[in-house]
Amino acid sequence: MTYRSNTSVYKLLLGLLSCSCLLWASAASSQSDQSSCLDTAAALDYWRPIHATADNENHATNQLARELIHCLGSADSELRDGISYDLLTYWLRSEKISTETSSFLLQTLSPNLEESYSDQTLLRSFSALILGELMRADNLNSFMSEQDRLELLRTSVIALDNESDFRGLVEDIGWGHLIAHLADVLWRFSLHSALDEEQSRLILTGIRSKAGPTAAGYGFNEGDRLARSVTILIRRQALPTEEFVAWLESFDAPTSMNAWPDAFSSIEGMTELNNSKQFIRALSDQLQGQDIDPAIQSKLEELIDLFNTLV
Repeated sequence: MTYRSNTSVYKLLLGLLSCSCLLWASAASSQSDQSSCLDTAAALDYWRPIHATADNENHATNQLARELIHCLGSADSELRDGISYDLLTYWLRSEKISTETSSFLLQTLSPNLEESYSDQTLLRSFSALILGELMRADNLNSFMSEQDRLELLRTSVIALDNESDFRGLVEDIGWGHLIAHLADVLWRFSLHSALDEEQSRLILTGIRSKAGPTAAGYGFNEGDRLARSVTILIRRQALPTEEFVAWLESFDAPTSMNAWPDAFSSIEGMTELNNSKQFIRALSDQLQGQDIDPAIQSKLEELIDLFNTLV
């Protein structure tokens, strides 16, 4: 009798729990649909209030950050750039993201850079921006291992070398700017306190691969963004002077032809010439007034004079 009574109560509780679980599952599913960014309108409705109250201490920022990274590849510029990138950057710089979540973001976003041959341009581009922010956070409060940093740097260098999307600001989509964003990751590495000579050489290799491309002309300050890493390396004396001079000597002649005067005979040649000019001028401007080795300064001036004659 008691057993039957208790069994009935137990069944009733199970029924109530099942209903509750269905309701919770339905609510969670609805929230997941909103935060996943598959439905842009629903995602904007979900994330706009969170973005507007980014400082709210009641926000579960670590869980939200894990959800928000799915919006970094959205074709909607507000969702991708104005909300996802903005919120993640703000929370990282405000130290509202735990080291555990930062490690999760690193492991989740790094593989996106390896998709150089896919059509996931926006996801690659904005993953790169957040990875740069993670490098900044690591420099202030280390959470990466030495191997983590080296793997990320190698991945970033390969991604920059392989990248074939040279678009900057894209109509109806907003900023793509993949070259600049990948360069920013290397810039964050150049600023890192754990920088060593091997990493410095990798950075120079990555930057050189896109300092004077023949495939497309830069029109959105890519030269400035690429030059920043080299500027920091030179200022930090991260490598012996002769290595920097030898690296600069790679601009003495084009990669696509025998000599710079030949550039005027082809579109590819003119593209490489103009991109190289932009880069060297940006580097020279950024180092203006800095206390750098005379040999490096002399080589830069020589290149500026060379490019000034090629008009």
